[in-house]
Amino acid sequence: MSPRLPMGVATTCKRPGMFDTLSSGLRYFQYRCGVYPAATGTARTALSLLRPTFSLLMALLFVAGCAGMDPGDGPTIGEVDTPRINAAQAALAAEDPSSALTLLRRAAAETAEPAATGLQLEAALLALMVDDSDPATEWLGSRYADAGEANALISAMVRVRLGELDGPDAIRALTPTRNPDQLPQRLIPFQLDTLATLEAGEGHWQRAVDHRLAMAEHAPPGWVQRLNEARLWEALMDAPLSDLREAGRHARTEPLKGWLDLAITIREQALEPNGAALALESWRIDQPSHPASPLLETRVVAMHRADLSPPARIGVLLPLSGELGSAGRAIQRGILAAYHADSDARRRPELFFVDTGDEGMPAPAAYREAVARGALQVIGPLTKSALRDLIAGGNLDVPVLALNRVDDVEVPPAVHQFGLAPEDDARAAATLALALGYERMAILSSADDWGKRVAAAFKARLEENGGQVVGHSRYADDQEDMSAPVRELFHLDLSTERQSRLQSVTGLRVHFEDRRREDMDAVFLGAFETNARLVTPQVRFQRGLNLPVLATSQAYPRNASRQANEDLEGAMIMRMPWLLEGPMPTRVESARDQLESAAEAGSSDLVALGVDAFQLLGPLRIMQREPSLRAQGSTGAIQLGADNEVRRSLLPTRVTRSGLRPLNLPGSDGAPSYLP
Repeated sequence: MSPRLPMGVATTCKRPGMFDTLSSGLRYFQYRCGVYPAATGTARTALSLLRPTFSLLMALLFVAGCAGMDPGDGPTIGEVDTPRINAAQAALAAEDPSSALTLLRRAAAETAEPAATGLQLEAALLALMVDDSDPATEWLGSRYADAGEANALISAMVRVRLGELDGPDAIRALTPTRNPDQLPQRLIPFQLDTLATLEAGEGHWQRAVDHRLAMAEHAPPGWVQRLNEARLWEALMDAPLSDLREAGRHARTEPLKGWLDLAITIREQALEPNGAALALESWRIDQPSHPASPLLETRVVAMHRADLSPPARIGVLLPLSGELGSAGRAIQRGILAAYHADSDARRRPELFFVDTGDEGMPAPAAYREAVARGALQVIGPLTKSALRDLIAGGNLDVPVLALNRVDDVEVPPAVHQFGLAPEDDARAAATLALALGYERMAILSSADDWGKRVAAAFKARLEENGGQVVGHSRYADDQEDMSAPVRELFHLDLSTERQSRLQSVTGLRVHFEDRRREDMDAVFLGAFETNARLVTPQVRFQRGLNLPVLATSQAYPRNASRQANEDLEGAMIMRMPWLLEGPMPTRVESARDQLESAAEAGSSDLVALGVDAFQLLGPLRIMQREPSLRAQGSTGAIQLGADNEVRRSLLPTRVTRSGLRPLNLPGSDGAPSYLP
């Protein structure tokens, strides 16, 4: 039986009511039944007095109820499984991010919080891929953006892509500490991709590679996997080569070891024309099941070919007229020989020459002319004075490969200095001396500026590697009798003085045989051919019959004769490969063939300088990245040193009666021993 309503209370409730007691004189139905008091008189007065208190009480109850609500109490994004999400994944796999983000937004509209905001943030990630940042900005402002571990991780990824979060803070934000499994599997590749990018930015290439390998294991969509593979390769190319070698010795997994081996091989062969293709062929034989894609292999070969290609337009500044015209034309012949040696005419750049000789332009004006004609690279100038003038002119926006060196001015980064500096020969001779165990060296050099530079370079290289110069004697450039400087160096004059003193004291005629000093292992000779042919016999005659003699390339004639070979017999001479008989790199041989087919003289060292100057333009970019690599050229093994100086390593030879013969060093197994 329904309870009867008390007198004076009206209701719209159509079903049995429930009521609570507010006070002893006032009863009412629950609000959901639509009950309101219809009191009159004393009751109405009491109600009006209680209404403010009642409103305040209800407001406090509402606020307290809201404060107790946790944004994370609903489903997380990882707990939502709807057909729309599956369809979004299929669209993403089909490389259709626009459809995928639309499907994610629809799924969000059908889902409770905080999963709804998580799905909207996931859609915002995809929107950023198509350069739409508005959804990301909108949903990062949601009160559910950081509700739970999963949403916080997605928000961090979005903030990183917006540039709002970076560095160690971003890495910490993307590394879950409580519930890493809350993030859906489909989002883990994006998390790992973001972490890899951040670690690479911090210089942690190994962590970046680890993240990318882990990302590949989660089987992301094909296009994401291709992008991940490309970025993995980029990280391996940016890592220091020495670090790669060390990591390769301690690789934890076969896929990682395969990647490291491939990267090391490719980078070690970077200066060889077909180095990438040959390295990949050999590597794939050893790693037949490695996950590297054929597409990546194709790209590696293409990138290697592009790295070695010279710039599209090259201007050459050479003295083609006047006193230095013959030297400039010899270099020009070498450049043209190297230019035509490339059998693929489509890869040849545009090449033009600007005369800086007596009838031409000063170097700064010639440089501006080359730039005005569209040069992307400049070769030259040739002389030290022209190079100083060019540097003083400033505004060197187009890179320069100078054919000489200066050390008395500040050289801008755009200038690489390359030339046939005799200091290269002297340093190589010092390296040879140490390799043969000659640690105590005597120096005999000309007294002019050339002799001083050569002697200083030899001494510096010897001493910085533990050797010692025990004596140094000099001779005048026009000196014909070389016995005096040799005797002075060997201390034979001191022996003669001792004989004279002894005879004056005793009054007896003393039988005497002078002896040279015994504290030297060998002699370094800084001399051109004429003086070298005078000094070397004197070394033998002045008690140095078995004393080794080392010399720079300038000591041996370009066109040897039988008499020159006899005078210099036994001396060890540093020599560029171009001036020796024997195999050379294919590209160098091709340049020599071009000269022979044109019936032009190619034995000059300046021709070799021209060949290398052209063929270095591509490899120079690689050597800047890989300073440990050496390019095998016509003037020697070439390496980029400090301050953009191009250094040459030369081949040691020994003079015999039949000419120069290669000198094989201990442990070389007969291979050419290029000495820096």
